[in-house]
Amino acid sequence: MRIKLPVFGAAAAFFLMAGMPLFAHHGTAAYDLQKSMTLEGTLTGLEWTNPHCLLHFDAKSESGEVQHWSIEMYNTLWMTRAGWTRSAVHAGDPITITFHAAKNGTTNGYVRDGDGKVNIGGKDYGFHEAGDERPSRDRSLEQQ
Repeated sequence: MRIKLPVFGAAAAFFLMAGMPLFAHHGTAAYDLQKSMTLEGTLTGLEWTNPHCLLHFDAKSESGEVQHWSIEMYNTLWMTRAGWTRSAVHAGDPITITFHAAKNGTTNGYVRDGDGKVNIGGKDYGFHEAGDERPSRDRSLEQQ
């Protein structure tokens, strides 16, 4: 019995700690998914990392002040399947992007398949896997 209790305790601790990364993912609660905004600016970088790629760009606010934006996108596997590559875009490229801004007013956002649009250097970039012709889901149902 003395050996079983420590083994059981170690196994329980292992399984509890193994599940912790699942709780670390924040989802999309920080973004206003009911509204989209479109900005034009200059690309400053693309972080090709997991769990999410980050697109960075500068755009002028309504008052003319340059703001530095960071947009959360999908993971590298999803982006690759949709036709993106790490070297497809470059700092200095012009960008027009439609995304969901952060609820707290910071210069962060989230772009998602179906309503997010990205044009960099005159080329449209999507988020559908090549050959996936499923229609985008109907966003009007989310508001009901």
